[in-house]
Amino acid sequence: MAEGGHNAVMSPGKTLGAFANLVAEGTPTPGGGSVAAYAGVLAVSLGRMMCNLTIGKKKYAENEGQVKEINGELELLGARLQELIDEDARAFDQVLAAYKLPRNSDEEQQTRNGEITAATVKSIEIPAEVSERAFAVLRLLNKLAELGNPNVFPDITTGAQLAVVAIKGSYYNIAVNLKSLTGNEAVGEIGERTVKLIAEASELASDIETRTLKHIAD
Repeated sequence: MAEGGHNAVMSPGKTLGAFANLVAEGTPTPGGGSVAAYAGVLAVSLGRMMCNLTIGKKKYAENEGQVKEINGELELLGARLQELIDEDARAFDQVLAAYKLPRNSDEEQQTRNGEITAATVKSIEIPAEVSERAFAVLRLLNKLAELGNPNVFPDITTGAQLAVVAIKGSYYNIAVNLKSLTGNEAVGEIGERTVKLIAEASELASDIETRTLKHIAD
């Protein structure tokens, strides 16, 4: 990472405690964007928990093929979301580095402006991908609510809420970066898309929660 950032926020073997300590340090990264991606990773883990507590159970044998397929999709989503934890931090470090470029001449100012724009666009694209991946996770959790072991409903309901957090957290980072790119239609559409995802995700998570609370009450 640039500008004294962390070389790997979530390198192999790094613990949750180590990640939490990095977030707590007095550095701009990793911050809310990386944490949003991590929330998506945890949502995946809770979904896969349900898959693994459903697969191999005679009671749910009829759904096993579909659940295995969902488990595979979740595994891929989780791997990508974990990569995005680091990519988000790196992207913002590049924004900070761009702002520190010299501007003593018109040429330097032009170069600096171009670097700032490119880095800011990247800092929008990364959380946008996090939000899309987290929404894909949420849709799979919704399918699992129909196919999986109901004893795990509380866990995937927690996962659904984490997926919503991932989407909302991503939007906050998109929105703050959009402020410096007024007039850029392409990235403006990303913001609009994420707002729609929040509404759809909240509805899906609410459906899963309703199913869980009904199961608990019965």
